[in-house]
Amino acid sequence: MTQLYLIRHAHTQADPVVDAAHWTLSATGQAQAAALAALPFWDGVAHILVSSEAKTRLTVAPVLARRTLPVSVDSRFDEVQRPGWVEDYAAQVQAALAAPAQAVGGWEPVAHALHRFLAGLAAHLASVSDAPVALVSHGLVLTAYCAYLRQQWPPAFTAWQQLGFAAVALVDLRDPTLLENF
Repeated sequence: MTQLYLIRHAHTQADPVVDAAHWTLSATGQAQAAALAALPFWDGVAHILVSSEAKTRLTVAPVLARRTLPVSVDSRFDEVQRPGWVEDYAAQVQAALAAPAQAVGGWEPVAHALHRFLAGLAAHLASVSDAPVALVSHGLVLTAYCAYLRQQWPPAFTAWQQLGFAAVALVDLRDPTLLENF
């Protein structure tokens, strides 16, 4: 069975004056990344995919300190593109998920982000063996992908709310099915 481990990046140090794509991990996130690296599923992983955002690479840095694994960076796994800081982020997420085809508040439509995410998966997974792959990405695109797998569209805001930092899910890629949710 070809498996895909979906991982949300570890907790970040939010900074309203820095683009979210450049945020680093908080102390909590560093501890989460270290705990993630100790999980046994890494024994079978053959390849790691990460978004182009720094927080995903920082999340797997402790894994790479323990193991030699190929890593591919692809911006198609980036978070929904956002123009800048939003004071009530949860309310903006809720609005974006409720209207996934719309550019709510200037954000990239969630459906568009899912489309590029799926294109990234298709491109990378066509060239890997049957060994498991790990993909580190972001809360909104992972919420959209899981809703897509469950055929529950639009994505539920509560699913995003419940998605913890450094959380892991498992997908069977033969007939894309969510085997273990976050």
